[in-house]
Amino acid sequence: MSDKILSNIYIQEDGLNLDMLLVSPSLDWKYSFEQKMAMRIDKSQPNQETPNVGCAYIIAKTKSVGLRVKYVDMVTSHYSVEELVEYAKRTKPSIVGFSCFTIQVKSAATIAAKIKEVCPDTLICIGGPHAIAIPVQCLNEFPSFDFIVTGEAENIIIEIIESAGNIDLLSKIPGVVTRKNKTSFIPAQFIQDLGTLPYPAWEEYDLSKYPGTYPHRTKLELPMVSGRGCPYSCTFCCKALGSRMRRRTWDNIMGEIERNVEEFGCESIAFLDETFVLSQKQAYEFCNEMIRRDLHKKVTWSCSMRVSGNSQELFHVMRKAGCYYIFFGLESANEETLKRIRKAIKIKQMVQTVDWVKQAGIIPVGAFIIGLEGTDELEVYEAIELGKKLDLYSITFPIAVPFPGTQLRNLAQAGKYGLRILSDDWDLYGKQDPGVMDTEMFSHERRKELQKIAYSHFPKKKITNYLNLLKSYIPISEIEARAAVNFVSK
Repeated sequence: MSDKILSNIYIQEDGLNLDMLLVSPSLDWKYSFEQKMAMRIDKSQPNQETPNVGCAYIIAKTKSVGLRVKYVDMVTSHYSVEELVEYAKRTKPSIVGFSCFTIQVKSAATIAAKIKEVCPDTLICIGGPHAIAIPVQCLNEFPSFDFIVTGEAENIIIEIIESAGNIDLLSKIPGVVTRKNKTSFIPAQFIQDLGTLPYPAWEEYDLSKYPGTYPHRTKLELPMVSGRGCPYSCTFCCKALGSRMRRRTWDNIMGEIERNVEEFGCESIAFLDETFVLSQKQAYEFCNEMIRRDLHKKVTWSCSMRVSGNSQELFHVMRKAGCYYIFFGLESANEETLKRIRKAIKIKQMVQTVDWVKQAGIIPVGAFIIGLEGTDELEVYEAIELGKKLDLYSITFPIAVPFPGTQLRNLAQAGKYGLRILSDDWDLYGKQDPGVMDTEMFSHERRKELQKIAYSHFPKKKITNYLNLLKSYIPISEIEARAAVNFVSK
C-alpha cells in the first residue's frame, strides 16, 4: 500500500496497534471541502480552516505517558470512509473517538458502524457539544457508539484508554456515559487549572494543510484558547464548557505563544475563546505582556469579544499588541430581542464599539441571527440597515438553530413564541440552511428568502480593499455630524 498523509502522520506501518484513533468525521470529504471553500470571504484568504485544538490537547496528554494515539481529519486529509476503515483494520485501535458538532453526529455513527464490522473489539466513543448536551439520547439513538465523553477529556483520557477492555471500569469514570451507567453516570468535572495541561501537540499535525481560522496573511496561524467557559446566558448557546470562565495564567499563555513561534514558525494566533475579553483589566494585562516580551513584533492575533465592557483606548492598545481582527456576535438589531435572548448588549454599544475598532485599525466582523424567539421579518430588515451603518469587513446571517442543550430548543419544544421544531434530523443542523425550526407567521421558506436578501446587500470584500478603507476611516459620529450639518444647510 502506498504511503498517504493523514493530516498529521505518514501511514507506513501495518499492524501498529494503536491505543486510540481520534477522528474528525465526514462521509464525503470532497463535499465537505467544497463547503469549507465556499465559506471564504475572499477566495485567497482562509476562513474557519483550522486544526482541531481539542484533539491536539488530547494527543499531547497521551504522548506524555507514552500512549499511541493518532488523529485523522478526514476532510483535510482527503480521506474516504473506506480508507479510514482500512486504516482502522490495520492499526487495530483499542478505542476510536469522534469529535463532533451536531451536524456531524450521524456521519460519525455511520463510520463507527463500518469500523465495528472490521474491528469488533474496538470501543467507539464520541465527544463534543452534541454528545455533551444529550449523552443518553445519543447512546440510545446510535448503537454504534459504546460510550460518551461528556466533558473535557484531557484529565480522564489516560484512564479511559487504560479501562478500554472493561466496561465496568469505564462506567466509573466521571463524565463517561455507557449503556450500563446511563441512568446513574458520574457528572463530568471541569479542569480547574488549565495550566496543568501540556501544550497542544502540533508536532503531530501536517500544519501546511490548515490555512487558518481568519485572514491572517502570514506563513502560519495556530489556534489557542486562553480560557474555557462563558458566564453569559444567551438562549441560543449550549455552553458545553460551563458557565464559569477558567482562565490560564499569562505566563502559561505567553509560553505557548513563544513555543508556537520558536518550534513551528507561527506568525499569527487565533484565540478561539467564546469571549476573549471579559474585563478590560485582563485585556490590558495580556496586551502589556505581549508588548513586554516583544511578541507583538513576532505574531499578529485575532479573537472574539462582546461589544460591551470595552473602551476606545483598549482597542488602540490591542492593536499595538498585535490584534488585527475581531469577531462580534451582534445577533439582533432590535433592543427588545437582545433582552429576550439574554445577550445583555445594546445597539448603541455595537455602533460605538465598531467605530472604535475601525479607528484603531482593527478589522471588525460580525453576525446577526435570523429567526430567534419572538422575532419577525421586520427584524431582518433592521439588521440589514444596521449592518450597512456598521460597514464590517464581513457580516453573516445564520438562521437560528435549536441545538441540543440550548434554552432556544427548550422554548421550541414547549411551543413558546409560536416556535416549532420541524426536524430532528441532525444532518440538517447547520447554521446557514437548517430548515429545522420556524413559526406559523415566519416560515422556514421565508427565513431562507430573507437570508438571501440580506446577503445580497453585503457582497464579499477583498481584505486589501478593506484595509485601505480603514486607513482613511472617518468615525461614524463624525459622518452623522456632517450629515446633520448638510441637512440643516438645506
